[in-house]
Amino acid sequence: MSDPPGADGQYRAIVIGSGMAGLFAALEASALGPVLLVTKAELHEGSTRHAQGGIAAAIGPDDSTEQHLADTVAAGAGLVDEEMARILVESAPRRIRDLEQYGVSFDSAGEGRAFGREGAHRNARVLHARGDRTGAAITSALARQVEQGRVVVREHTLATDIVLEQGKTAGIRTLD
Repeated sequence: MSDPPGADGQYRAIVIGSGMAGLFAALEASALGPVLLVTKAELHEGSTRHAQGGIAAAIGPDDSTEQHLADTVAAGAGLVDEEMARILVESAPRRIRDLEQYGVSFDSAGEGRAFGREGAHRNARVLHARGDRTGAAITSALARQVEQGRVVVREHTLATDIVLEQGKTAGIRTLD
């Protein structure tokens, strides 16, 4: 019988938080070795589960990342960092594929995905999962993957400090 991942207290990465970003980061990092995920509540209780909106990605047949970027910048009314928006819209199709590989089932229409046209988007590019329960659907799928993988989860644990040794991250301090 083998030891569980990180049984020696050594982790390739430590992730703080179990919202969508934390769960996704833990899964991606676990490909490189054992990961510790610390969350102040229960694994399924991150804020993402309350999100009702969809996720915009230029993956429809008559859409492009340039159109998505233009819509995002225009909707931002001068407040959008265009370089950051470009990173977001260019990575969105890849992130949708990643989420699907992790078990997220986006709503469908006929034989394809159900794209919605919402907000300031000129094209239908917003995907939902389980209608307006997109956040809950994503959290559930990612949490299932975390529970089955190389991620050690410490629930009800508050990260209080990052431990540095010689200017490099060596761990975290927590309150249980």
